[in-house]
Amino acid sequence: MIAPRDAPSRRRAAVIAAAALLALVLFDQPWSELSRRAETMWRYGPRELAVRRLGGSGAAFDRRYFVFLENVRRRLPASARGVVLYGTPAADPYLFLAAYVLAPLPVHRAPERAEEGWIAASYGVPPPPATRPVAEWAGGSLAEPVR
Repeated sequence: MIAPRDAPSRRRAAVIAAAALLALVLFDQPWSELSRRAETMWRYGPRELAVRRLGGSGAAFDRRYFVFLENVRRRLPASARGVVLYGTPAADPYLFLAAYVLAPLPVHRAPERAEEGWIAASYGVPPPPATRPVAEWAGGSLAEPVR
């Protein structure tokens, strides 16, 4: 447990760290981007994390795909041991964003087959053969292997 007299020094360290991060952002970002980023932070800051991520630059390459992943995350059975993506473009940002949103579960891209305990997440395509649906929504579905 932290002694009460250590609280001011921790607070001071937090302020120094925040100032250093702000300085790094100011020096690293193009000045023309700062007003747009500030506006985005102001607009999305008070909202739910998923909405903030949707509005941020990490999902900018395909916002519909982020909505799909958020649906997968929210509907994923607690027993799932991993996710295999079907219908996802082969570009790395799609796999990286899926791994980030669905962490700590492992994520693979088809043609790997969904093994026992893994869930097949289909983006805009029908579920793979030999699976049964777990959840469906516009633009996507979850299915588990039939054994």
